[in-house]
Amino acid sequence: MVHFDKQQLRWFVCLLGLLSSSAALAQYSIRGKVTDPSGQALPGVNLAIKGTNIGSVTDANGTFQITTRQNGPATLVFSAVGFTTRSVDVRGATTLDVSLTETINNLEEVVVTGLASSIKRSNLANAVSTISAQQLLGTTQIQTTDNALYGKLPGVNINTNGGAPGGGTSVQLRGISSLVGASQPLYIVDGVYINNNTNRSGRGTVTGASAIENQDDASNRLSDINPNDIENIEVLKGPSAAAIYGTRANAGVIIITTKRGTSGRTKVSFAQDYGAAIPQRLLGVDNWSEAKIRTFFPAARQQTELDRFRAANGQTWDYEKYFYGNTAPLSNTRLGISGGNERTKFFVSGAITDEKGIIRRTGFKRYSIRANVDQKITNDITLSVGSNYINSVTDRGFTGNQNNTGASIGYNIAYVPNYFNLFADPTTGRYPDNPYFAENPVAVTERGINNSRVNRFIQSFNLTANIYKSEQSLLKFVAQGGLDFTQNTTQVYLPEDLQFQRAQGNPGDVIWGKTENVNTNLQGALVYNWNIGKVNLNSQVGMVRLFFREDRLLTRARGLVGGQVNLRQSQIQEIFDQRFQNVTDIGWFAQQEANWDDKVIATVGIRGDKSTLIGNANQFFYFPKASLAVNVGNFDFFRNSAIGNVFSQFKPRIAYGETAGVPNFGATFSALNPQVVGGILGSVASTALGEVNILPERASELEMGLDFGLFNNRIQVEATYYDKETRDNIQNLALSPASGFATVPSNLARLSNKGWELSLGATPVQTENLRWSTRVLWWQNRILLRQLGIPAYNAGAFGTTLGTFLYQEGFSPTTIVGTRPQRRLPDGTPDPNDTPLLTDGIRTGAFRLGDNQPRFQMSWQNEINFFKYFDLNFLWHWKEGGDNINLTQFLSDSGGTTPGWFNGADVPNGVPEGRRRGIPPHNGADRWVQDASYVRLREVALYYTVPTTALSKVFNNKISRVRIGASAQNPLTFTNYFGYDPETSTFGIQAVASGVDIAPYPTQRRFFGHLVVEF
Repeated sequence: MVHFDKQQLRWFVCLLGLLSSSAALAQYSIRGKVTDPSGQALPGVNLAIKGTNIGSVTDANGTFQITTRQNGPATLVFSAVGFTTRSVDVRGATTLDVSLTETINNLEEVVVTGLASSIKRSNLANAVSTISAQQLLGTTQIQTTDNALYGKLPGVNINTNGGAPGGGTSVQLRGISSLVGASQPLYIVDGVYINNNTNRSGRGTVTGASAIENQDDASNRLSDINPNDIENIEVLKGPSAAAIYGTRANAGVIIITTKRGTSGRTKVSFAQDYGAAIPQRLLGVDNWSEAKIRTFFPAARQQTELDRFRAANGQTWDYEKYFYGNTAPLSNTRLGISGGNERTKFFVSGAITDEKGIIRRTGFKRYSIRANVDQKITNDITLSVGSNYINSVTDRGFTGNQNNTGASIGYNIAYVPNYFNLFADPTTGRYPDNPYFAENPVAVTERGINNSRVNRFIQSFNLTANIYKSEQSLLKFVAQGGLDFTQNTTQVYLPEDLQFQRAQGNPGDVIWGKTENVNTNLQGALVYNWNIGKVNLNSQVGMVRLFFREDRLLTRARGLVGGQVNLRQSQIQEIFDQRFQNVTDIGWFAQQEANWDDKVIATVGIRGDKSTLIGNANQFFYFPKASLAVNVGNFDFFRNSAIGNVFSQFKPRIAYGETAGVPNFGATFSALNPQVVGGILGSVASTALGEVNILPERASELEMGLDFGLFNNRIQVEATYYDKETRDNIQNLALSPASGFATVPSNLARLSNKGWELSLGATPVQTENLRWSTRVLWWQNRILLRQLGIPAYNAGAFGTTLGTFLYQEGFSPTTIVGTRPQRRLPDGTPDPNDTPLLTDGIRTGAFRLGDNQPRFQMSWQNEINFFKYFDLNFLWHWKEGGDNINLTQFLSDSGGTTPGWFNGADVPNGVPEGRRRGIPPHNGADRWVQDASYVRLREVALYYTVPTTALSKVFNNKISRVRIGASAQNPLTFTNYFGYDPETSTFGIQAVASGVDIAPYPTQRRFFGHLVVEF
């Protein structure tokens, strides 16, 4: 402890006064204004004194004030999204007016590089894809956020699980990361780890499709998020970029940032979209004749069918058109209010989405309200909070797979000839029984219920507090987290008077389900930014806690009283499914970034995680990352050379990182199943043995790339190669029957994904009356199962006779195999080069028939502005290769309803076309494995923005912007695939074996008219 007497204290106070006076004399303020090329003020422009941590932001009028040293060199750096960064020497100046020009590239956008830091894209060492609000929804109105990603991201493979209202999409980043576990990326909205589960409804059990949830045809919960609230999306596709997220990042990370307010005049925006959806395509049906009836039906049935055909007297019913050929009205209404001042900024929005389905009694309604507030508590403390409430109601109908219950439209109509009338008697209202299948699909559509009601609340917060600040350094504390609460109530109901139900011992079936998901996350970090000469260093260290809870209860009742859906009004009541699941993850992270004058940028980091899903819940697993980017174009020798006049950017980069995927809940313990023995209820162990030593699935990735720009970045190229390997992949190991168990999970498999991602962006034309920006993306991925650890096996779809997927070392798990006759040489002998596959040295009789993985994908996006007020946008998407197992055609061929199934009198050799598909004798699985390549116009739109001069005259400056337009989603598709959509995947939520097309809800073409008014 130091003590001062009064005399010393006086001298000390005087000294402080002199020092403060000297400091005041050594500093001065610079005032000014920032505008665009037309002289319009630019609010929200960031400015900083280069080499220091001193910065400011322009206000609503574009003005600023910043303090710097009197005699020292000072360079002000001005930056804003959509404008080229500008550096200005301000030595000795007291006033400064700066004009920023619009950028023709995205190098100035800020990209997340850590849990508490970001970096300019021009300095980025990873291939992180970003989508702005304009790219996401600037062309057309998309129902769900994941649907808006189609064709806009290299390295991403997307499949639609079905076209039912409310979405349902499978997203894979850089191939398959797990054979059984995480296949969907981690989604983070404003710092909240949100739930994107597909909650089980039991629909697959009621329809007989499956007793597990992958055939419930449920939508994933990302459909709750209103896409119009999104400001931008960042996609961390591989471990090299996502390593800082640890055990939750094996399948990649998608970071969503919603819109926030800006200081200045309060803005009100109203938007209305009206449109219609029609089926993307109808396949058509085959007509019937007496000759076809005699060919198709066995002799014992022929006379009955001939009598029905003659009784119809030439009248036919096009059931495909009746069920799928309807026009669905679409409506989206949005209202947004934003504004604030330097201390408080706000953004409030409300939206109503009301979209009917093309199938009767299906549809999707979503009501959403959001409030984002940013409060500057003091000059050093800022708190940002966001609240989002969503209520949605979805009716998805009955499509997809089923087993002999008839509760699937596609199954039924595949077997019903168009001369039979399925409609209700207009007098009695009774539906006729369907003699061709187990159920009348008209009755199921009109009477059955498949409903989901969701209430969801997402709360986020971000607290930033400056602890220490000087010209050369800044230490701050960042806390972030939030809550995602989702309650999903489902009802699946088949009345007792339906045809199939009447045949049951207890007719009438209903499943009521309620699932609650609670996700919470909290993270805190210390971030220290400091300079050593021209080197800027950014250090961060912090901790993360994640908690996930799922409470699920599905109850089933059979033998219902007529017209009742109440569980107690039934003869048999059961708890169909119940789960209480609590998961806790705890982690820490540290990261160091170094930037030498925007020329060399290096990052190293590490994440340590433990989880209650891992065998040893107290064991930490560590995930390193490192990256290096060299902006060669920023070196003087490059700038001053002849090549520097052509290349405005030239940046090689390399990155390495590791992530993990936690095991599924329950893998560490053996379940107990109820069983009654001698009238006494007890529990018996499941045949699936738990593994207390199970490890997380780990992935490592080496990524290398080159980014360069030509002619002042009017042409930009990004090329990336990645090599990703996942090890400790979980597979079930078969046990000896003597053990009393059948399987146990093991960490034996090893999987690799290698691929290329290319991006070419250009602004070929930029004049006063015409601006054309274009971007071409190309990507491919190759998968190889390097090690399986257990005997090879087939899984997925419905066996080798129809096509299934091969799990064998040296093959991709997306390989489709099946039985078919061996090809023969011209002399009739078997072709020795066409032999079945060897599995563990044994010929299985199965041939390799295809691969669900595309050979490559490519997209072409264009934005054209002409005559200042017109905008034309369109996006083409080409997927080359990627086979589906088309069981929709298998069904219609089996029922004789495929168009062209019967060619009348010209049937060759008496064998109709429907029986001649594939190689003789017409029973090979190769008939159903079909190329699902396509070229599709995904989005197209034309907009007109009313000139502000006209608005000011007519509305006296009360309306600042009016935009009208028309758009379409998926208006054109070119494909040889015989199905409703080559992208459809009945089992899309599975990690592997998803390329199966079986009677899905057809996807649609959507057309809109748009109106946007801003006050």
